[in-house]
Amino acid sequence: MSEEANGNDGTIKLQDPNEELKPRVSITRVPEIVNRLYGLKVTETKELPSYDDLNFFVRVSGKWENTNIKSVVDTGYVLKVLNSLQSVQTEYIDAQFAMCDHVRERRIPTQIPIVNKNGELRSLETFTDEDSGKQNGPYLIRLVTYVPGNIFHKTPYVPGSFYNIGKFVGKLHTALKGFHHKFYDDYSLIWSLKQLPVIHDFLHAVKDAEDVRVVKEITEAFEKHVVPKYPHFREGIIHGDVNEQNLIMTEVPDQVVSPDQRVHDVAALLDFADATHCYYVMDVAICIAYVSIESPDDLQADTGGHVLAGYFKACELNDVEFQSLKILVCARLCQSLVFGAHSFAQQPENTYLLTTSKRGWPLLHKLWKINENELISRWRDIIRDYNQ
Repeated sequence: MSEEANGNDGTIKLQDPNEELKPRVSITRVPEIVNRLYGLKVTETKELPSYDDLNFFVRVSGKWENTNIKSVVDTGYVLKVLNSLQSVQTEYIDAQFAMCDHVRERRIPTQIPIVNKNGELRSLETFTDEDSGKQNGPYLIRLVTYVPGNIFHKTPYVPGSFYNIGKFVGKLHTALKGFHHKFYDDYSLIWSLKQLPVIHDFLHAVKDAEDVRVVKEITEAFEKHVVPKYPHFREGIIHGDVNEQNLIMTEVPDQVVSPDQRVHDVAALLDFADATHCYYVMDVAICIAYVSIESPDDLQADTGGHVLAGYFKACELNDVEFQSLKILVCARLCQSLVFGAHSFAQQPENTYLLTTSKRGWPLLHKLWKINENELISRWRDIIRDYNQ
């Protein structure tokens, strides 16, 4: 979901409100792009939900003209058109490829990039607007395999699935330990939880006074109670955006329950665009925040406990990290809600930007009102129940 990235000196660079970030490429251009760059003949095209990039699902015929491709993937591909800000950072994409390769070698399933006709995993392309004749871009283009399954958002929100997601994140963190890429040494972005105070620059987009008050309260608590604990947090490269749209799920077989109660497991994780060198506990908090949003009302406050029960089967958190989770979860909700409001003001036609807001604001208020020790105690009880 990255909206702003850092400059070459590692400092945060905010998007100019007058600058159009999302790529302007029509879906009608997709077959020509895929054929010209990858030598594949498109038979089906569909636009996928996206925040500030463009993603197109494509299915292709069994014939191709690309010596770098040995076979065609029957399940299809995703053509990714990167936003204008990050398209100029080619090392940013190379770092993602390296990260995906690293975890895939350690049995964490990810999408596989496809080599184009020039032997490259990416290319920069400029497009002419058919109506105005304006040059749009350059945009960084890449093609990756499509992973079949359903995004988590389209599956039942049940404790067993929360547990499986947590276990997957734990395995991901175990796989990421020891991974390094020089790009991440001085890279930061506005979506990093460490950059939470930056949301004050975007609060003007939030119109409800009570919402603004809570965001400010959480930001103050973050700076007062979380930042001083950084020396106790374990750090490394994290995914940074484990959410309900980026988790591909498949149904666990042989369940004798109604369809709306069936547990799913993680088949793959998508979109490594928000990866940074950060703290593992922040990745856990991000996951809990997004998984909780669409949880049934009576499960929302307990969702974190189920996620953590799974996480602890594969990884661990120390007591300082655990005690920081309530503020961190609320902090991520603040980021998503404030940035979503700001981006929607710039792109009112992109309703995907409001995915979090309808249930996100009520959840934020609900979690923030719960006593921190009470919430942590509830989560510990849930974890204990899984171990009995």
